Amino acid sequence: MRERSPASTPHHCGQVSATAEEPRKRRRLRAAALIGGCVVLSAVSAELLAAYADNTGKLGPIVFAVVFFAALYGAPALLVREITRRAGWGWDSMLLLMLSLAIAQACLIDQSLFSEDYHDYDGWTENYQATLIPIAGVSVYNAFNFVLGHVIYSFGAPIALAEAWRPHTAQDSWLRAPGLIVAAAAYLVAAGLIINDPESQNASVPQLLAASSLVIACVGLAYALGKRHQKKASHDTDEGASAPTVGTVFAVMLVLACLLNLAGEDWRGVAVAVGATAAGGALIVLGARRRGWGLRHVAAVALAFLVSRGVLAFTYEPLTGMVAAWSKYTHNTVMLTIVLAAGWCALTSPRPPSAPRRSASA
Repeated sequence: MRERSPASTPHHCGQVSATAEEPRKRRRLRAAALIGGCVVLSAVSAELLAAYADNTGKLGPIVFAVVFFAALYGAPALLVREITRRAGWGWDSMLLLMLSLAIAQACLIDQSLFSEDYHDYDGWTENYQATLIPIAGVSVYNAFNFVLGHVIYSFGAPIALAEAWRPHTAQDSWLRAPGLIVAAAAYLVAAGLIINDPESQNASVPQLLAASSLVIACVGLAYALGKRHQKKASHDTDEGASAPTVGTVFAVMLVLACLLNLAGEDWRGVAVAVGATAAGGALIVLGARRRGWGLRHVAAVALAFLVSRGVLAFTYEPLTGMVAAWSKYTHNTVMLTIVLAAGWCALTSPRPPSAPRRSASA
C-alpha cells in the first residue's frame, strides 16, 4: 500500500475548513451590517432628519449624535423587535411595546412632556401653553406629537425598513446573548445620562406614577395581543381582494404624513393630527388583511413618513443656535439621501425564498 504524503491531509482539511468558514463570516458581516444600519437609521430618523437642533450641519456633533441616539433609540428598538420575534408576536404587539418606550422616553427619561421651556427651544413655551391641560400639566399637542413621533421615527420606521432589507430574516432573531447585553447596556447608559441632566427633571411624583402606569399597561396589552396572535393558525386575510400596490401605499401615506406634520399646534391642529393618524391606521389594518400585503408595503409606510419629515425639514430653521444656510441645506440633503437609500434598499430587496433559511444574528 502506498503511503500518503504527510502534508497532503492537513492541506486538504484546511481548504475545506476555509471554504466552510467563508459563508459563515459572510453571514455574520451581513448581520452586523443589518443591525448597524438599523441603529444608525434610528438615530437619523429620530433626531438628525428633522434638523431642529444646534448640531445641524456640524460634522463632529453629528457623529456624536449618531452614536448617542443609536444607543438611546436604536438599541431599545432592537430589543423590542427581538422580544416580539422570539415570542412569535405580530406588529400590533411590537407597536405597543414601542409605545411603552415612547411614553417612557417623553415622560420618565427626558421628561420633556412636562417641561414649560425645554432647552430654550424657540416656540416651546407657546406650543406648551396652546393646548395645556392645567390639572395634568401636559400639553395635548406635545403629548401626541412626542409619543407618536417616537413610535414612528425612533423605533417603528427603522425596524420596518431594516426587516425589508433582508426579507428572509424578517421573522427571525437578530441578536445572540452578547448582542442583547450590549444593546441593553447601551440603552441604560444613554437613558441614565439624560435622566441625570437637570433639564430632564421636570415631572412631579404623580406625573411619574401616571406615566409608569401607562408604560406597564402598554406592555401588558402587548403581551395579551401577542398570546392571541400565537393561537391563530393563520392571519385573517381577505383572499378575494389583493393588497394595493406598494406605490399606492407610499403615495397615500405620504399625503397623510404631510398632513400630520403640517397640522397646527393648537386644538384644531390636534384634531387634524388625530384624524390623519386614525385614517392612516385604518387603511394599514385594511390593507394588511388583503392578499399580497408584505414587507415592502410596511416599508413603504415607513418611508413615506421619513420622506415627509426630511422634505419638510428644508422649510424651517433649527429651533436653537445659528446655522449657515449652506450647512443647513447640506445637512438636510445628506440626511434625506440616507433615508432614500435605506428606502430604495428596502423596496428593491429580493423577495424571501420559499424555503426557510438561517437567521441573521450578532
